Amino acid sequence: MRRIIVAGVLVMMSAWAFAQLADQPPEPTQPASPRREKLEVERFGTLFLDAQNNLLATDILAHWRQYTIRAESVEGNTDRGEYLFKGQVLLEGGGLNARGEMLSLNVRRRSWQMEGGRADLLPEFLRYQLRDAVRLSGRQLQGEQQEAKLQRGEVTTCSLEHPHYHFSAGNVDVVVDRRLVARDVSLVALGKKLFSLPALVVPLDRRLSRGTLPQVGQSVEEGYYIKTALGYLWGDNAGTARIDLMQKKGIGLGIDQQYLWKGAAGLLSLYYLNDRNRGTRSVTAQLRHEQNLLGFNARLTGDLRSGSYLYYSDTRASSWQISLSRAWSTGNLAILSRLSQQSSAGYSSDTSTTTLRWNQRWGTRASLTFSTDLSRFRSLSGGTVTSEREQLATQAMLSGTSALFDWNLSFNRIVPIGGETGSFYFGGLEKTPELLLSTTDRRLFGKDMGLRLDLGLGSFRELPQGQSIGRILFEARWNPPSGNALSYSGLFRQVFTSDGTAQYVLQSNADWQVRFGQNSRWYANYRYLRPYGFTPLRTEYTGTTNFASAGLEWNLSRALSLRGYTGYDLFARQRGSRPWQPLNVSLMWQPNSMWQMSVQSTLNLNEGQWNYLRAYVRARSERFSMNLNGVYDPIRHRWASANLWLDTQIFKTPLRVQTYLTYNGYVNRFEGRQLLLTWDLHCWELSVGYIDNPLGFRADREVVFRLRIKAFPEVQRLGVGQFGQLLETPGGWAY
Repeated sequence: MRRIIVAGVLVMMSAWAFAQLADQPPEPTQPASPRREKLEVERFGTLFLDAQNNLLATDILAHWRQYTIRAESVEGNTDRGEYLFKGQVLLEGGGLNARGEMLSLNVRRRSWQMEGGRADLLPEFLRYQLRDAVRLSGRQLQGEQQEAKLQRGEVTTCSLEHPHYHFSAGNVDVVVDRRLVARDVSLVALGKKLFSLPALVVPLDRRLSRGTLPQVGQSVEEGYYIKTALGYLWGDNAGTARIDLMQKKGIGLGIDQQYLWKGAAGLLSLYYLNDRNRGTRSVTAQLRHEQNLLGFNARLTGDLRSGSYLYYSDTRASSWQISLSRAWSTGNLAILSRLSQQSSAGYSSDTSTTTLRWNQRWGTRASLTFSTDLSRFRSLSGGTVTSEREQLATQAMLSGTSALFDWNLSFNRIVPIGGETGSFYFGGLEKTPELLLSTTDRRLFGKDMGLRLDLGLGSFRELPQGQSIGRILFEARWNPPSGNALSYSGLFRQVFTSDGTAQYVLQSNADWQVRFGQNSRWYANYRYLRPYGFTPLRTEYTGTTNFASAGLEWNLSRALSLRGYTGYDLFARQRGSRPWQPLNVSLMWQPNSMWQMSVQSTLNLNEGQWNYLRAYVRARSERFSMNLNGVYDPIRHRWASANLWLDTQIFKTPLRVQTYLTYNGYVNRFEGRQLLLTWDLHCWELSVGYIDNPLGFRADREVVFRLRIKAFPEVQRLGVGQFGQLLETPGGWAY
């Protein structure tokens, strides 16, 4: 019954908010820009313009929007915005480079058409969905807004005058961020026709682009495999079909489909595998949907993962979220609902949250923020509920400003709903309510000494079992203008509570530095924090700090640098701990822009013991890159770890070698071994890779073979471990 009441309250609050929106005067619509699309002439040889605005010119250089146009001659009418350029026409700008014999341009419709030419669609035109340019050449090229079309021509990403490969097509249609579609297609490589297709679809949405050529390899988990991803067209929307043939797993089928239909847009991804090796059915799904609904921006997202061998095969996890939002000139409203569920090995849990948020401003002097959240958590083991809790949390803050001070009145209430089982509790702090006034010395006295004052009065209760406590707060923060050498700040905070207790807190910070030489400096810091008295509110508990530190950054020359840092805890002996912080020392040598070498170590000043020694070598050039670092443990007298990342071109051949090696000296084994050999074929590349990541919950070892077009992005596993972590280990500071 209480849940029904709570739901009713949320519905009534939503209806009230909608009514407020309905009462708002409509937002004034901005009038259309009076600026007319026009051609701006920068240079010409001869020019004639008659009374009807008919234009004739030779040796023309003109600009239209982001484009630059060059031609031997042009004729047209400035009133109609129609022009015909002739003779070695060049159209550049906006990520487009086009050349031809004739260009027809309509600036009103923002469209162009070129005869007998070619166009390079650069990565910026394609929103960097491709790494290299796409070259279109043929009988007729035309473009409009973010779209380009080709009639009877060729498509390639090879920049040579005689490309290594090209697709000959009856027509090609390119839409930015969506697709490239070629019809009546034939693939020609090295002058030989390989095959023909009625249509070729290349999705240009990065989320759908998984390559159009098969991936062939062998792994411990999958056995020998062939993985394909083929673009297709569904109506006006591009998609990718995935067919994976795996020796040990079976056949995996999936689709990634984008859609744009009647104001709605989104992405749907599905993948299914009947895993015959583990005897499970694996399903992975993802939905992203957005549209305008009754004046609101509506979004729906969903994720499902069940039985995937890439995780734990007996787990299932799903999450769903739907949101409605609307903004107007003085505020915004949002309604959000989330549901997440997961289960594994007889244990399951689910969490749900429904939220209403409303922000409203009245000029620049006052604003209101209101939100209410209905949250629920439940866990089960063997089908039996082990823990369950539901609550309604409401927050509101009314704030404003005046000439002398800022103020805000905040309210926060958390109400448990229904019965509670188990040991799970929602935490939080209730304010019922609190008034806070804030000001500065400039606003009160007209002088700026860096002083800020806060005065608060309120009632609080800490969950889950706290008692209601009244509190008066006074706080002064001092942060005066500082010089280049010395800066400092301080804080005084006094609290009185209704149970007869009181507490004040003193805090200070000071920083001092002396600069010398070539960007070198010596610096010292001091931090002090200490509470006196007692407060029953745990959220106001604070630790104690009385800490001084000092450091040196000394550039001995342009190539050699020294760094050192340590600190001393003045409260450590009172707590029975050791006062000195480790002394960190590092030496870096950078003889040129290519090489960088560093040695770092830490000395335990309390024990007089070196803790570790790290050596690091880094190299960067056009054809050779390397990171090599190792950590030596002087206590155990052994190398704790060693890591190598290498990326190099073999002499002057097209062969590129990349490798990652991570070695654990404590267990005497490699925890990551990866090698990738890539043969550069100019616009294509052939690669063979070996990946072995033994650290994880599954055997992750495979050999993969790839032949791909370099312009199309790919998901690269090189340098990544089982948990998505980067295997390359940094070597410390650099400058």
